[in-house]
Amino acid sequence: MKALRDLLASLGPASTIAVCGHTRPDGDAMGSVLGLSLALRDAGLDVLPLLADASPTPPAYSWMPCADALIPVSSLDAERRFDLLIIVDTPVIERLGQAGQLLARCDRTFLIDHHPARGSYTDQSLCDPGAAATGLLLWEILPELKLQRTPAVATCCYTALLSDTGSFRFSNTDARALEGASSMVAAGADPALIATALFANKPLAALRLDELVLSRAQLENAGAVVVSHYDQGDLSRLGVDVGWTEDLIDLIRVVEGAGIALLFVGTDAGARVSLRSSGSFDVSEVAMRFGGGGHHAAAGITWPDKEASIPEIRDRLLALLPQGAQK
Repeated sequence: MKALRDLLASLGPASTIAVCGHTRPDGDAMGSVLGLSLALRDAGLDVLPLLADASPTPPAYSWMPCADALIPVSSLDAERRFDLLIIVDTPVIERLGQAGQLLARCDRTFLIDHHPARGSYTDQSLCDPGAAATGLLLWEILPELKLQRTPAVATCCYTALLSDTGSFRFSNTDARALEGASSMVAAGADPALIATALFANKPLAALRLDELVLSRAQLENAGAVVVSHYDQGDLSRLGVDVGWTEDLIDLIRVVEGAGIALLFVGTDAGARVSLRSSGSFDVSEVAMRFGGGGHHAAAGITWPDKEASIPEIRDRLLALLPQGAQK
């Protein structure tokens, strides 16, 4: 905490700061980037919120405060430098994508994250795996950084927390998360407005994709695991922006008796896998065996063998997962 406070205090009026999250940003990454950027701007600092992807702001989050200020890293000048780069919600450098190139072009780098540490790629870091979301950790440290908790900042941090707790349904929902949510609402976050914007404002094409993923759901490992899949061709055929795909795995993780959910995504660059657990099994340990990572109950893998088929990947993962449905 002191390290980041001292870093911010050392910046002069002409200093520049960039804030960036991981590729394919979810609600926690978006809320953390925008919330921190707003708080720093309110303090009079020159801040640029960045997207690690080349694509524009995901449509699911375009309503958020300051979202129109987000700039893809790919659009920056190749020689652009910053005095300070703050990375949020990104435990490994691989998830920075093109933004990883910025590390060498910034005088100082700092990571704020709630994922378990897996080695350091920034100069300094503040990581707290006990926080339900990076947005919650950010909210908690703002006063110590002498940054204001405005209604706009509260909205961003609440969005991050609501997203990463699955609307306070997941196992990371604890007293700390609920206390944080309460203080965000007291500071000006509107729970109904945010929930509607996140979960009840989707284009019809995105619902067609939901339907497709549900129709492909299958039980494996004697009912212990539910799996489904989609690919880039499905997105193109249905006309769905990739920004509407982050929460698809939540559609199938509710299947009775299945403690594990797997969602396979076929892309031109190979396959990705999202893994979720009801809490009794640590999916991050499985993910790390294939170069992925995450939390006990939520993890992801960008499959290392780009030529591997989804059926091949599925079989390898199922062999490592529990057998028998939960009682």
